[in-house]
Amino acid sequence: MFNPSKSQAFIFIRGFVVLLACLIIGNAIASLLPFAFPGSIIGLFVLFFLLSSQLVPLSWVHDSGQLILRHMAILFIPVAAGLLSYMDVLGDSIGLIISAALSGLILILLVVGRLYQRLQA
Repeated sequence: MFNPSKSQAFIFIRGFVVLLACLIIGNAIASLLPFAFPGSIIGLFVLFFLLSSQLVPLSWVHDSGQLILRHMAILFIPVAAGLLSYMDVLGDSIGLIISAALSGLILILLVVGRLYQRLQA
């Protein structure tokens, strides 16, 4: 006899529903905050809380999460296409963008290195 709790479609749908519910809860909490904060990040914290407290078993979201991760590159195509409309702005300030990225990288490496030295002393 057909057991819907064991079907592959049910496993994926259940995982997507849990992930989507965490995103919706995160967006709802973000709309209540007096400052701007991404609802998706709050949703990740909600999912982390649910998984770490074992209110939601990892097996419920594992397969759906793996499917999303496997096809994540496809999700960046709209962002890359949107950046193409700003090529003139990016071209004019490419030096500033690269220098900001490099100086940020160097600053992060220095701070992390210093903190590591202090913790090892």
